[in-house]
Amino acid sequence: MNIFDRSINFDALFKFSHISASTQEHLKRVYGSFALCMFVAAAGAYINVVTHLFQFGLLTGLGALGLMVWLTATPHSRETEQKRLGMLVGFAFLTGINLGPLLQMCISINPSIIPTAFLGTSTIFTCFSQSALYTRRRSYLYLGG
Repeated sequence: MNIFDRSINFDALFKFSHISASTQEHLKRVYGSFALCMFVAAAGAYINVVTHLFQFGLLTGLGALGLMVWLTATPHSRETEQKRLGMLVGFAFLTGINLGPLLQMCISINPSIIPTAFLGTSTIFTCFSQSALYTRRRSYLYLGG
C-alpha cells in the first residue's frame, strides 16, 4: 500500500468517544517502543562519552540513516515486527552514539545539563504516556486519533 493513497478521516480528530481496548493495546506497544529507544539512545550516548569507543561520526551517521531507510522500506506485518523493532533499536543506538561530541561539549560547559535534561524529558514523556494509556475518554487526548 502506498502511503499517499490513504484517505484520512478528519472526523476522528473530533470524536470524543471511548478508546477501544485494541487502541489502548496499540498505544502501549507504541509508547513501550519509544521508551525502549530512549533508553537505548541514552546507552549509546553513555558508551560514546565514557569509552570513546566509536569516534567515527560519519560512519555511525550513515549507519543510522541506512537503518532508517531500511526500516521505512520494510513492510509492516506480524512476521517482520521483531526485525523492524531491531532496526529501530539499532537506529536509536547509533543516534545516541552520534550525540557523543555534543554531549562532550555540554559536559565541558556544565556537567549538570545532561542529567537535568534527561530526567526532565523522561518525566514529561512518562506523564504523557501514562495519560495516553490510562485515559478512558478521548477528550483528554487533545489531538484525538
